[in-house]
Amino acid sequence: MSVTPPAPRPRSSAPRLLLLTALVPGLGHLVAGRRLWALVLALPLIAMLVAIGIALAGSSATSLAARLFDPTVLGVLLVLQSTLLLWRLVALGAVRVVTPIRPTAATLAALLASIAIIVGPQLVVASLTLDARDAAAEVYQPVDEGGAWVPDGSPVPIASDDPDFGFESPDPGDLPGDLPSGDPSAEPSATPSPTPAVPRVNVLLIGVDSGRASVHTFLTDTMIVASLDPVGKTVSMVSIPRDMVDVPLPDGRTFRGKINSLVAYANSNPRKFPGAADGQSVLAAALGELLGLRIDGWAQVNLPGFRDLVDAVGGINVTVTDGFCDYRYKEFGIQGFSISPGRYHFDGDHALAYARVRKAAGESDFTRAGRQQEVIAALRDRIVRGGLLEHPAQFLRGIGQTISTDIPPHLIADYIDIASAVQRNDVYRFVIDHPLVRGAYDERGSIQEPRIRQIREMAARLFTEAGVRPQGFDTMPPAGSGATRTPSSSSTCGVVATPRPTAKPTPKPTPKVTPKPTATPTPAATHTATPEPTREPTPEPTLEPTAAP
Repeated sequence: MSVTPPAPRPRSSAPRLLLLTALVPGLGHLVAGRRLWALVLALPLIAMLVAIGIALAGSSATSLAARLFDPTVLGVLLVLQSTLLLWRLVALGAVRVVTPIRPTAATLAALLASIAIIVGPQLVVASLTLDARDAAAEVYQPVDEGGAWVPDGSPVPIASDDPDFGFESPDPGDLPGDLPSGDPSAEPSATPSPTPAVPRVNVLLIGVDSGRASVHTFLTDTMIVASLDPVGKTVSMVSIPRDMVDVPLPDGRTFRGKINSLVAYANSNPRKFPGAADGQSVLAAALGELLGLRIDGWAQVNLPGFRDLVDAVGGINVTVTDGFCDYRYKEFGIQGFSISPGRYHFDGDHALAYARVRKAAGESDFTRAGRQQEVIAALRDRIVRGGLLEHPAQFLRGIGQTISTDIPPHLIADYIDIASAVQRNDVYRFVIDHPLVRGAYDERGSIQEPRIRQIREMAARLFTEAGVRPQGFDTMPPAGSGATRTPSSSSTCGVVATPRPTAKPTPKPTPKVTPKPTATPTPAATHTATPEPTREPTPEPTLEPTAAP
């Protein structure tokens, strides 16, 4: 009795197995019946998918993106991506275990296509990861701890006659020690009131009006203290006038200069602020002292670079309630800027113009501060709604060139979900203006003198305890809906120039026949210049003697 041997299993073609393995490591071996090989080769991919699933289950996509946007984490991701790329190429070569790879035209074509399938997407992902790592390295400043400057307790390192500092408030009634007992802002910022279970997160937003300025010369023309209440899910924000002077410091001094110059001053004179990491932390400490508030960190935005961020997310929508016209504005190709009430879609250039104009009729630093708050809210809305996915590489590069902060990445990731969920009607805002400041002029130029008591009273109502909603403050205007308009710009901004007097031809006055004492005493000149009744035309021929025949 003869036993018929089992028919050999038909071999799959090499081109087919190569393409399957390129799509998913181990898939070609699974089709060929090599299940153990398929499991081994697919194990790294399975582990990666499980890790992603666990990460998504424990946090939202926004929070996960914030946690990934960390230089250290991104560096690890680059190593993992390189390892995965190498592993996928090894899996491709392991097709030889299943079937011989002969140099036929079909096999070579499949091999090249498989390599392109593996390497192409990996290069795109690696490029984005490199952009993200470089951007994160630029954004997160290399500081051990964030937050405002805390004096180390050493004696004040300046002479009492230093012209840049004072040792008492310009308004004695504004000193913290003179506040009436029971005032909610009477407690100095160094010893705040009992901290609630979930405290507010307070951040100083700084806008610098030049990306190329030296750290010792730039001016912080935009200063906004923003505070997140994670319990009540609200945000409070206040804008500080750039020309404010005599701002108190936590070591008992007051800075006499304009507050927008404090960062540059502290960077140039670090010995006068012992223990300070940088000028931004000194500014955060000063504004925290002014408001009676603990500031946890700062984030600095380069205003010209801000337009690149707006373009990277596809523009922002802003509802304009008060129009204005500034024909003198000439920045980034815009020759004059005007806006009327309505809903607009701004690109980066027009968003920056809307946030910067302050010399138009009816506009000032104070109205500009309100517009800057609206633009920040509009950009935040666009990012939350996924605008960064339109041009991710451009957005990442824009972040790196525009923003820097001392806030740790993990702190941003912890609170970003709550901040993203805050609605516009839960954003309370205020601009410090008259009567909380008094306009004046002295050797420092045009200045704003703070009424510290009133400012701290306002801050106590705006930055309430966690879970308590502020009362008596405006909220952010609604984003609006429906069609948007594109802003226009022109060199005249709708202003018709008044003609100069010389633009209209004016006849010259007829010269009067007036005797001129300095005239040459010739007979011809005497007769033509003297309007006497006896004047006769006979002297004319004598001017040219007649030739003799």
